Amino acid sequence: MKILFLCTAHNSLSQRLQLALSRSHHVTIEYALSDRVMIDAVALAQPDLVLCPFLTTMVPKAVYERVLTLIVHPGPPGDVGPSALDWLLMGDDGNVDNADELLMKLDREPCTAGRAWWGVTVLQAIEEFDVGPVWAYQQFPIDIDEPGLTKSALYRGSVSRSALIACEAAVGRIEQATHRMPQHGFSNARLHARPEYRTLSVLDNHPFQGGQLHHRPLLKATSRDFDTTRHTAQQISRRIRCGDSQPGVLSKIFGASMYIYGGMIDESLGGRQAKAVAGMRTKVLATRGGAICIPTADGKGIWITHIRRPKGKDDKALWPKVPAVFGLLQLNLVNAAIVDSLHAPTSADWSLSELRTFQEIWVDVDVDEHGNRVAFLHSDFYNGAMSTSQCSNLVSAMDYIITLSTPEQPIRAVVLMGGAYFSNGIALNVIDAAADPAQESFMNINRMDDVCHHLLHDFPENNITTIAAIRGNAAAGGVALATACDFVIAGSEVVLNPAYRASGLFGSEYHTLSYYGRCGDAKARHILNAMVPMSPLQARQIGLVDFIFPGAGEALDDHIRSHVSLLLRDNVGRRGSWTKNVDVSPAGLAKARACELSEMSKDFWSPRATRHHTRRFDFVRKVKPTSTPLRFARHRRRSPNHLDEEEAPEFDSVAEYTRRTEQEMLTQLRAAVWSDVSTQLEDWEEERERSADSARSLPKLILPQDAVTPPTPRELLTPVLSPDAIPSIVSRGFPHLLPMPQKKVETLFSCYYHPLDSLLTPPESPMPGCNRFEERYGQF
Repeated sequence: MKILFLCTAHNSLSQRLQLALSRSHHVTIEYALSDRVMIDAVALAQPDLVLCPFLTTMVPKAVYERVLTLIVHPGPPGDVGPSALDWLLMGDDGNVDNADELLMKLDREPCTAGRAWWGVTVLQAIEEFDVGPVWAYQQFPIDIDEPGLTKSALYRGSVSRSALIACEAAVGRIEQATHRMPQHGFSNARLHARPEYRTLSVLDNHPFQGGQLHHRPLLKATSRDFDTTRHTAQQISRRIRCGDSQPGVLSKIFGASMYIYGGMIDESLGGRQAKAVAGMRTKVLATRGGAICIPTADGKGIWITHIRRPKGKDDKALWPKVPAVFGLLQLNLVNAAIVDSLHAPTSADWSLSELRTFQEIWVDVDVDEHGNRVAFLHSDFYNGAMSTSQCSNLVSAMDYIITLSTPEQPIRAVVLMGGAYFSNGIALNVIDAAADPAQESFMNINRMDDVCHHLLHDFPENNITTIAAIRGNAAAGGVALATACDFVIAGSEVVLNPAYRASGLFGSEYHTLSYYGRCGDAKARHILNAMVPMSPLQARQIGLVDFIFPGAGEALDDHIRSHVSLLLRDNVGRRGSWTKNVDVSPAGLAKARACELSEMSKDFWSPRATRHHTRRFDFVRKVKPTSTPLRFARHRRRSPNHLDEEEAPEFDSVAEYTRRTEQEMLTQLRAAVWSDVSTQLEDWEEERERSADSARSLPKLILPQDAVTPPTPRELLTPVLSPDAIPSIVSRGFPHLLPMPQKKVETLFSCYYHPLDSLLTPPESPMPGCNRFEERYGQF
């Protein structure tokens, strides 16, 4: 079938569905930017089915009446509303009908167990939201208090897994039903779903086991706020995790309104004395790794890992989400001395704490049945982003592993385990919020390269085999990090995005060695330029991944450990075979790093840097796109030469960006000329009014000889300025003639982020002096 995806964004779920359905169907994608865009997409794609994996707006009636349209709802049949997962993780067990009464109960009463089952429904779009005929649903067990189970983690895990099962079942059922219908003049929008599709889960064929279901409203960020003097750690953790990663909890716990994230419970700081901090509504127990721990009413602690400054009335877009300590220091809500005095380090041997706490990096040294010592290195970074300091900590953990390896007790292998994500490369939010984003970018990528250098040189030099175990999604530098290892193992459910170009970067992490050594020149160039998601199976076919195992969680971990033991027992080479195709000697590594960083320097400091600055801003601030990339919207690509900007050869040309910069400078010069002449014109107007009855002649410098009225600005500047340039110059250089409102960008998830009256003092503009940025968004 021809399937059209309508998406608010091409997120992890829609990517996974696209990869799965594309094996048997033709899939094209359109961002749901407006009703008109969606209607036009249907007209262009002529789909047999419209599927909406992630949609936060209504489907136009003109779409679902023409083509059968399916909505993926992250809740079982009977659950209605835009915050299904939020209410679930908040503790809604279905026993309270009224949402306001439920909020009061959750605020005042101790936690109950919550639901033990949840589900995902694939239903048909109709005029009313989330109540159309059901074509499939799949339920799954859940423990809402599972450590680390945020809304986003649940979405990428059980929800995505169940959505894939339900979507494949729904598509199959629709195909079967269509085959029984007339071949001509029949719209599949008139198909009828069987009643049992609504009541019986796809795999177990059972009714929903999770309790009563309701129509719940949007769960606002303010409704999740908490009071550390009367709420327990479990209550607060639920409130934070149910809004992570969007929208967070809007709270004044640190003295000023801000969105907060994290929510890990701490049981390891029981004997530690909390300290009062001026201006904060709560005391502080500890800081660690950029996070801050606050005490709770039951004597435990809650780690706040990240904060986001609320959007003010005059802000153009959202502010970056940054590590909590970093953000509080930027806003002068804490000082460095307080942070240092509250620091609570983890174990010196990098072992995992026996008690619950916030810990990003730990090392688990295991001895397999054959006596081989293997170091499993875990790095659970928020959203998979690796900041400069986090990379430094990871390097320290790697150095520690090397010290453990002795001739008597060698470490045979190190296995990178990642975390909820494997890795997504450098930390764009931290970079965007830095005082000097270009400098921070360069420091961050260099430290990422240091991590990869350990994999390519330091570990091999100590006869330690390197293995990457990709258990969560990976992108850009995170994929390159994995491929720098001798062997790459991937879970079958992960999604890989190996390209850098979509973010306007050349990339580093020695990918010019690992990608090319593993895949060959042609395939490496293709995956770098294609900028599309890749399944582990596709990655294995081209050599990017070596082994794939099914499952997730403990089942996948067991497969990984067993296979690592097998690799070491069979002595399958200490180096990956791909290293024979490239130069991984110290000189080869140095050359590759220098070449990559040379290109990255252009992305940070040269005129070409604007391509990354603007894309980073849009990504970090959740700016709503203006169109769907043609690499996704295949129905809009009119010919092979119809390219996205990132696909065009001039995207890499510094000379092209230099030309654009020079053109901008010329435009600014013209604007300055316009301003000077307009001042003269205004002065002349004032003089003419004062001398209206005078017979004095008009100034010859300004007026044409045959003029009896003052010339218009357009006539006045025609000899100086190109006619085509005048409209833009009028708008930029002479705003009092053509007044234009200051531009604000539309934000994804705008239902959550309403401007607040109470503003914090903003840091400096994230990209001072970047003309294209200022032209697009205005000055902060």
